[in-house]
Amino acid sequence: MMFGLTGGLIPCPAAITVLLLCIQLKQLSLGFLLVMCFSIGLAATMVSAGVLAALSIRHVEKRWSGFADFARRAPYVSAVLILCVGFYMAWSGWQALPLSS
Repeated sequence: MMFGLTGGLIPCPAAITVLLLCIQLKQLSLGFLLVMCFSIGLAATMVSAGVLAALSIRHVEKRWSGFADFARRAPYVSAVLILCVGFYMAWSGWQALPLSS
């Protein structure tokens, strides 16, 4: 539940845009209603995703004894993957630069 609640506290650029457009059209009540419905839907989706993730982790831990080791190493694998993507993007950008002779 905290995942959904804290995610809803961050201002959403799409909701702010809708609200500003409705204010410009002088439809404040429509803007408020749209943002409220959007926020309720977003909170329900985030809470559902968090609950599903927690339940699936428990299920996987019961069936796979090596999951704890995998979960402990996953951030390092993710960091290496992000570094590789960053190096590839930097290399691609470097190759695209015009050479001045």
